[in-house]
Amino acid sequence: MTDFTKLLAAFAGTQFADQVALLALPLIAALVLGVGPVEMGWLTVAATIPFFIFGLPAGVWIDRLPRRSVMIAGSLLRASALLAIPVAALLGLVSLPLLMVSAVLAGIGMVFFDVAAQSAIPALVERDRLMRANSRFEIGRAGAVTGGPGLAGVLAGAIGPALAVLACGLADLIAAAISWRISKPAVPETPPVRRSFAGDLAEGMRFLLGEPSLRALAFCSLTWNVALFAMSALLVLYLARGLGLSATEIGLVFAVDGVGMVAGAIAAPAIERRIGLGRSIILGPAIGVVGIALILVATPATAIPLLVAGRFLFGFGPVVFSVTQTSLRQSVTPSHLLGRVNASLRWLTWGFRPAGALLGGLVGEVWGLYAGVALSGLGLALCLVPLVISPVPRLERLQA
Repeated sequence: MTDFTKLLAAFAGTQFADQVALLALPLIAALVLGVGPVEMGWLTVAATIPFFIFGLPAGVWIDRLPRRSVMIAGSLLRASALLAIPVAALLGLVSLPLLMVSAVLAGIGMVFFDVAAQSAIPALVERDRLMRANSRFEIGRAGAVTGGPGLAGVLAGAIGPALAVLACGLADLIAAAISWRISKPAVPETPPVRRSFAGDLAEGMRFLLGEPSLRALAFCSLTWNVALFAMSALLVLYLARGLGLSATEIGLVFAVDGVGMVAGAIAAPAIERRIGLGRSIILGPAIGVVGIALILVATPATAIPLLVAGRFLFGFGPVVFSVTQTSLRQSVTPSHLLGRVNASLRWLTWGFRPAGALLGGLVGEVWGLYAGVALSGLGLALCLVPLVISPVPRLERLQA
């Protein structure tokens, strides 16, 4: 097993654990503790806030330490946080504060592991294999999104939601063990100038926003994620109330996302070879916008076929964007800055997702569900603007 294969296996394990935990923790809150909407909202905040608080600092530590060591530490932190839940369940001590603390600690571990793993890829594969490597990573992520929630439901039904979290903790322990077996530790190059922690942190953001292509990617990703989570706050309600779908039909529609993600991850390298790097980057979100357009024109009579097609495209396009833009970012960023640049972009995208969800809820409350979904779709389309006016469309291949 090559070092890259070990890295991919560890990444896939943490992604499955994360997807199972994302459903298992709310199931514990709802079925075991019987919490209400407000408490469930706080649990969601606990799961997402680490990306906002620790996203930027994580990049500095990842650039100062061997990335393999950061991955191991992140996996062990996640395992400890999640394994505490089944232990507490056996002792009858499960509570909402425990779930929130576990969600926060698991989220911190994911921040460090995910950015370190992504930053380690260029040290483990040749430059001309970056696109294929990132495609395989996205296949692993898509597989987790597709199968993780279903596995969580099966485990929760068979052994209870609290004990289902045991599988998450064990998966993270396995990921730590696999990471430890990576023989090439991918130690980052020593920066030519050693700054303070704040100075190192600012250097990563300055490089991200100072390089024209990366700046366009950053603003595109920020716009997309804010609009995406604005839509996420409303879409289930719109499908149920506006189009009259049942819970089973809604589940079917959302499951198609994962199929589109896998297809997009597989197709991304071939698309890049066929039409060039820059056009592939732009094509990704454009396909996603077409998918949203199909959702917006659906009626109760045409809902299922249009929604299935729309959600497939909505899974396919963004993954093509992710594979191609990640490869570009890895190719133009110096090794000693890669952790901070990756973390800065992750902070700009994932860190502001809660704000998008809040905005979507407010728009839907004031103007109605369809208007909220439509305006969110417009926001998704606007992410293409910074790409089109940047040097990205002229990029043909990754820099050597």
